[in-house]
Amino acid sequence: MNNPESDENYSIQYTEEDQLLNKTGSNGVKVEVIDPVGDPFTSYEHSGIEHKVYSRRWYILAVFASLGCLQCITWNSWGPIADTSKLVLNWTDGDIALLTNWGPITYIATGLFFSWLLDVKGLKPSVVAASFIMLTGLGVRCLPVGIENVKWTMNIGQIFIGIAAPVLNAAPTILSAVWFPPHQRTTATAISTALNSMGFAISFLVGPLIVTDVETTNGTSINATDESFLLYDSNEPLDPVVRTHHYHQIMLLMYIECGVGALLALCTVLYFPSKPPTPPSASAATKRENFKKGALHLVKNVQFWIIGLAYSIGLGVYSAWVTQLDTIFQNADGVGQDTVGWIGFYTNVAATIASLIIARLVDCFQGYMKKILLILTVLATASCLWCFLLSLKIITFKIEFLYISCISFGFFLPGCTPIYFELTVEGVYPIAEGVTTMALTLLNNTTALLFLLPPLIPGLGVDWMSWAVLSSTAVGIPLLLIYRDSYNRLNQDVLEQSSSVNVSEKDI
Repeated sequence: MNNPESDENYSIQYTEEDQLLNKTGSNGVKVEVIDPVGDPFTSYEHSGIEHKVYSRRWYILAVFASLGCLQCITWNSWGPIADTSKLVLNWTDGDIALLTNWGPITYIATGLFFSWLLDVKGLKPSVVAASFIMLTGLGVRCLPVGIENVKWTMNIGQIFIGIAAPVLNAAPTILSAVWFPPHQRTTATAISTALNSMGFAISFLVGPLIVTDVETTNGTSINATDESFLLYDSNEPLDPVVRTHHYHQIMLLMYIECGVGALLALCTVLYFPSKPPTPPSASAATKRENFKKGALHLVKNVQFWIIGLAYSIGLGVYSAWVTQLDTIFQNADGVGQDTVGWIGFYTNVAATIASLIIARLVDCFQGYMKKILLILTVLATASCLWCFLLSLKIITFKIEFLYISCISFGFFLPGCTPIYFELTVEGVYPIAEGVTTMALTLLNNTTALLFLLPPLIPGLGVDWMSWAVLSSTAVGIPLLLIYRDSYNRLNQDVLEQSSSVNVSEKDI
């Protein structure tokens, strides 16, 4: 069989498992394929080239998206349990910020290499490597080095977890282009990015659920027992029994995350092909520019820089800001570690739902990505302004308003992520999807790194974070207004389908 990524014709061989499947193409034509042999698929014939869509694509997407979800959970392990970690492990705000900061640091350091790996070696070698690199980091965090030395293992583990991120963050557009037809590409990309948001949500829920608060009451010091816990005087050293109890909770969280990582790494080894036997669309069968040529063209493309900055400034600052909610709202009445955990959880659930809903609308109404992005960015800016005024207590603070503003902010801004990915890929096609998305995410992580560096400075405070996230969200509006959107890849698929596809129309 010929290489599915070339422009050559295909000779299709069927197997015993093929069966009837009815689908709707991106041009709205209902296609009926009847074949007694092979994997369920939708089949198109284009000038002698047949394109098929395999049902196994959903398994591939599920494994990949789950890896991305776990990477986000483990990257954000420490933000939701910051209060307890600082007390139990004698850490500072700077220590917590550094653990989070390893994500963007390692991304910037290794992103170019993994972009090359994805482009040259393909999905399977890259994803398998990323899964085992992440598993290595998760394993290092579980080493029994004792409470006084745990800072070293946790930092080393976070470094490996961060190294796994470039493949898992940049490959969604590759996977959707290689495995999915045009009318499902944005949805497939959205599922991957939505599971990333769900990973953040899970981290805000699971972290505080396993690692409980060390409750404080000034002037009182109570020795904790297995049945009685956990009050401590903030002016006195933490009781050793209390400290040991919470340390075991922290390590239990590490063990659970490591176990899930091992299971997913095994899945990538057992079955995770780089591409289907036959491509799902005309553009999937088109050879992309080589890595060096594509990267050079990308650097010279002004329109890429416009949309790249709109994405990276807004989403980069947001992704770092949401990991610091516990610190940002630490002086607000009634906002403790548990409350921040629930705010973070609901915010990222909103982002997950938004990504899926908006992506499906984009797939149904193709060609309107820029308009949808602009509307979402305006709404995100309004939500951020509300949250900003609450965090600085410029307006009357109410915990209900904080929930609503953060959740709406999470719905509108992160919900833009799959659209940014797909719109950028469309505009610079035939530059490879992996090169384009890696460039976007590198810019994103550079912005996140710049946001997370100031907390390492003692005594700086946190008020500047609210100003930064508001400004970075609003700057996307003028950038999107001047961006000239184009749909090069979609136009190729639609043109070939409308002029060359031989299908039978039938109400199903």
